[in-house]
Amino acid sequence: MEEQLNLAPCGYLVMNQSFHVLEMNQTLRDMLDVEDSPVHLHDILTTPSRIYFQTYFAPSITVHGNVNELYLTLKGKEHQIPVLMNAVKQEERYACVMVQMKVRDEYENELLLARRRAERILHETDHANKKLQALLKEVEEKQQELLDLNKDLQELALTDPLTGLKNRRYLQDKIMELIELAKSSENEMFSLLLIDVDHFKEVNDTHGHPMGDAVLRELSWKLLRETRDHDIVARVGGEEFMILLPNRNEESARVIAERIRLNVDHGPWAQKRVTVSIGVTSYKFGDTPSSLYAQADQALYLSKNAGRNRVSVS
Repeated sequence: MEEQLNLAPCGYLVMNQSFHVLEMNQTLRDMLDVEDSPVHLHDILTTPSRIYFQTYFAPSITVHGNVNELYLTLKGKEHQIPVLMNAVKQEERYACVMVQMKVRDEYENELLLARRRAERILHETDHANKKLQALLKEVEEKQQELLDLNKDLQELALTDPLTGLKNRRYLQDKIMELIELAKSSENEMFSLLLIDVDHFKEVNDTHGHPMGDAVLRELSWKLLRETRDHDIVARVGGEEFMILLPNRNEESARVIAERIRLNVDHGPWAQKRVTVSIGVTSYKFGDTPSSLYAQADQALYLSKNAGRNRVSVS
């Protein structure tokens, strides 16, 4: 073999049609780390490369007379060597060049590692995203619970705990709304009924506070039955109640108050029978919540002073 070919910067070998090695240059022996040339090409191929070589090499070189860029792995003493083989048929022999592909192999390994890292990151990202979605759902549920709780707290803040009716704070807000509405339209009107349980102190003193509480609760139910859905029944303190009647003038409110008084006086009672005194007033231009309450209270005083269990108009 010529010296220049023997020391070429790539492996070179010549083999017969049975793939026995006839010549091998020094570069390929150095690559394989052997002193003597192998007997057969299969001696230097890994098992997968041997199978690949037998499947691809013979048909290709028979049909085309050459083989280009056949990727094989050689068996060195210490490690495997990836190479690209180019071969050409020369009469009854095959001249082959093998170029070591260490950089390509490392590059493919890096690509494989990068792919695995990417798959792991994708898996971790997907897992983290699912956890995030679960957390977001939990946050939404907690936010809804908080909204519901705030709504319940707001409702409690505007509700009398003993009777379940609206309280004075809620009533004052509604009176202000109706006053603003009446200011903007001459056809808007509303009336107030201020109701007080007659001789309620005697109920507490004689029968005890539990009986007094029961009487207040039962009266609340009776008042609710006597009003419309959009009327507002509130407990404003102690044994005192107020009913806000939208779209009712003074005469209409007086009729309703008289009906309530009669039904309370003559209606069935599970507890001790009671009567109520009622004061009636209606909104007039310039009235405020305080003036309306004062007028209703004055009318209630008239009912009390006249012997109780009656209705008076301011």
